[in-house]
Amino acid sequence: MPQSPNSFVAPRDVPASSDKPGNSPGLLDDFWLLGRELRAAAYSQMRLAALETRQAGESLISIIAMGLIAAGLVFSTWLALIGAVMLALVERGLVNASTASLLAMVAHLLVALVLIVAIRRKSRHLLLSATVKSLAPGPGDESNRETSP
Repeated sequence: MPQSPNSFVAPRDVPASSDKPGNSPGLLDDFWLLGRELRAAAYSQMRLAALETRQAGESLISIIAMGLIAAGLVFSTWLALIGAVMLALVERGLVNASTASLLAMVAHLLVALVLIVAIRRKSRHLLLSATVKSLAPGPGDESNRETSP
């Protein structure tokens, strides 16, 4: 049955995009297929990153919780050790109970002061002073030439 000139049907083996001048057959289809594959790959990577981020967050929360429990246990062990030393000093008659408590308090304050000094020294490294200094304009920069006489 012959077709009328107004009803064009594209052959099944040639894509419709090849009707445009300047395009080789299938090039535009390949481009769109590549775009879909890239979107699918990006989606897969983002999904994987989201799942791993969730897993890392849950692990971090577990680690923090276990660290807090361990810190509590170490703290209670420390208190028991200090109490045992105080009792030993009192039982041997070296000091009375109030003096032993006062000695324990002074020892803890001295350790705390040493830690505070160490923290202050370490906090200077948080300022990134070498990085800030390297980013500051030097004597040969144009910004200094404009402001200098």
